[in-house]
Amino acid sequence: MNGKTKTIFFVFGLAILFYMLYQFGFDNIVINIKRTGWWFLPITGIYLFVYLMNTIAWKLIMKAGYNRISFKDLFTISISGFAINYITPFVNLGGEPYKILALKDQLGIHRSVSSVILYSMLHILSSFVFWIGAILLVLFTLAMTSEFKIILEIVLFASLLGTLFLFTRHKKGIFRSIIKIIPKLPFSSQLNDRIKLKEESLEIIDEQITDLFNNKKNIFYSTLFLEVGARVVASLEFIFILRSVGIYISMVEAIYINAFLSLVINILFFMPMTLGVREGSLYFIMEILKFTSGVGVYIALVTRIRELFWISVGLLLIQLRKHKPAADKNIDNLSVEWESVNKQ
Repeated sequence: MNGKTKTIFFVFGLAILFYMLYQFGFDNIVINIKRTGWWFLPITGIYLFVYLMNTIAWKLIMKAGYNRISFKDLFTISISGFAINYITPFVNLGGEPYKILALKDQLGIHRSVSSVILYSMLHILSSFVFWIGAILLVLFTLAMTSEFKIILEIVLFASLLGTLFLFTRHKKGIFRSIIKIIPKLPFSSQLNDRIKLKEESLEIIDEQITDLFNNKKNIFYSTLFLEVGARVVASLEFIFILRSVGIYISMVEAIYINAFLSLVINILFFMPMTLGVREGSLYFIMEILKFTSGVGVYIALVTRIRELFWISVGLLLIQLRKHKPAADKNIDNLSVEWESVNKQ
């Protein structure tokens, strides 16, 4: 990634960060940090372990195919990618283009695209697995109204469908299906012509995506296990936040909170930077768990501050990361490279 592109990501991120700080209020941040006390250290620190697990999972994906990047470099890219996701309005996917650009000089464009897509697919799949597990826990352990139970059963069914769809895409690929569907759509001739120009590249990327599931299942499931595990570890944040105000919850309750919060945020992905979504969902889930609604608002405030901290770290790492030149001029000749990897 050249200096100009890196600066664009940094300046964009910094502008959004200052906007979030302004909206949140500097006085509000100071008051809540003081209220949280020393518990703020484990609250923010737990995400260091979450990001480490995310990076190990991503590194495993790269080792499954073609690996030429250090863990340290991948770790910084991962943190910066998640930071950009936090501040990207609406879809929260701005970190993916950054990751591709950060990796392409060392891995080539095809390999960087396929590794980022593969990781994103597994990251999303782990969300569905986590939600399914949490919903089953809720259905068997919590008393609830029949209406709420029906809603949970619908969400469970939708999560199972999402899981099935992602497993199918891991097995059959993404772009082959798109290439077949687009010509059948009305007014798609120009788009179809553009895709045909990139068809060979898309086929290479698809082959790399399907290879992990079809030929390296042990790595696929190890990566999925790490990603689900990272979500369980992230649930500790809610235990630490509530301990700071003298409230004790179990690990199972922390998983309920984390799963419900992430589910609502993903359903309402179109809300800019999830403003109001986090507060509303935590207000609701804490009432279900028989806590006062004010506790949910406090959790939302502290998690916002934790996010602001890691956004700052991620943006700083973008600027500190040194440019890594490609190791050879033929790095994008992946059709030959991929064949040699598969023979090993």
